[in-house]
Amino acid sequence: MRAEKIASASLVSIGTFLLIYGAINSNQSQINLGFAGLFLGFVVFTFKSKEYVKREALDNLILPYVEMLQDMVSDLGLEGNALYIPPYENMPEGGTFIPLHEDFDLDLGRMDEETVFLTNVSNERQMGLLIRPTGVDLVKKFEEYFEGPLEGSGSSSVESVASSVLRAFDLARGVYIEESEEGFKVVVKPTNMEICRASVEDCNQVACPVCSSVLLALAKGTGEVVESEDFAIKDYGIEIKAKKLGGVREWM
Repeated sequence: MRAEKIASASLVSIGTFLLIYGAINSNQSQINLGFAGLFLGFVVFTFKSKEYVKREALDNLILPYVEMLQDMVSDLGLEGNALYIPPYENMPEGGTFIPLHEDFDLDLGRMDEETVFLTNVSNERQMGLLIRPTGVDLVKKFEEYFEGPLEGSGSSSVESVASSVLRAFDLARGVYIEESEEGFKVVVKPTNMEICRASVEDCNQVACPVCSSVLLALAKGTGEVVESEDFAIKDYGIEIKAKKLGGVREWM
């Protein structure tokens, strides 16, 4: 039982006792105290907890933006998974590119911060949507905590700093990253699973800022273009399968 419910029940109980006791003894002060206790008990019961307010605010801020991007991806008929691109000269903050086709070809030389719809390319396999990653501002907080840029820090450092910062912001209870030659297995334990349940089917293309921040940080920390292949809800959190696609130079 939450603390506010316990407090509410206690105030109602005390108020009821004082009301009855005061009525029996014809003591108006005790009757007034009894009514005050009942009133305060109902007020406390209707309060939203701090955790609920945080989650409601998070829903209101994140879901509309994520849903808008998902609608855009759907309307454009984009088929590819999101590619998280590490920072380089054209895009100092990195970026997220969603290819038009699953069988894509990446041309980072044609991308920059001013481009949204990449159409001026040599073939259709290079077309797609280039967006600012939804988690880029969280990555900046990772680097503040890390006291330096994440470039070249590796996946273990990303795991440690992402876990610490996301816990501090009450956005996740932890992050686990397992690296292999082919890619990464990432487990994120969000404090608010409602957002995940509402959009997990589309997270491989448009992820919320929490998961997006971890994937972008991985791209920065390893220097690899990272493809988000699959998102799944598990008992222990959100499990993400991500694939390494090589460094920026390989796609210039």
